[in-house]
Amino acid sequence: MADILFFDAPEPPPFEPPLRRRLRRNSEILVALLSALLTATIAFGVALVVIALFYEGDYISFGPGGLWFGLPPDAGAGRVALSAFSAPQRLAGAFALTLLIAPAAYILLCLRKLFRLYSCGVVFSPGNAQCLKQTGLGLIAYAFAPFCANRIAILAAVGNDPSWFHLYEIQAAILGALVFVIADVMRCAHEIEAERDGFV
Repeated sequence: MADILFFDAPEPPPFEPPLRRRLRRNSEILVALLSALLTATIAFGVALVVIALFYEGDYISFGPGGLWFGLPPDAGAGRVALSAFSAPQRLAGAFALTLLIAPAAYILLCLRKLFRLYSCGVVFSPGNAQCLKQTGLGLIAYAFAPFCANRIAILAAVGNDPSWFHLYEIQAAILGALVFVIADVMRCAHEIEAERDGFV
């Protein structure tokens, strides 16, 4: 008599609403894009710091607006060869560049974490709110970074760029404050969802 084997039928996958499925798919695309932007930002920042510290040629100079590529030193335009600065001055310049680039990299990192949560189906959670608050903090740091970099340049006698202040710094500070409020809204939504799931 032949043995009869019984196999458990596989459980059907849980139903996922089309809106949530689209959110997951779009978030995966954004995670890949943000990862590429983060990598490019870090690589660009490291390259600028290395140039500020070690470049000795004539085709990169420093003047109003920061580093100038492809233009030789020009006293009339305020551009000075990097080799004219002392090692402490170049170190201060590299630190100022790091201050300018670090907030942008931090914002991209926080947004990548947020959309990675979305791509995993996590929409309303304390983790989402925390990522948003970190993004808001990064935006506020981005707003104040030019001021700090300008003060460092003045203290190190590297230069004084009178046009360091821009409107987008105010916009970044306001956006950072708004993101903080949105994070609190996200936390409230999580509490409402938790109450709804716990209601019998």
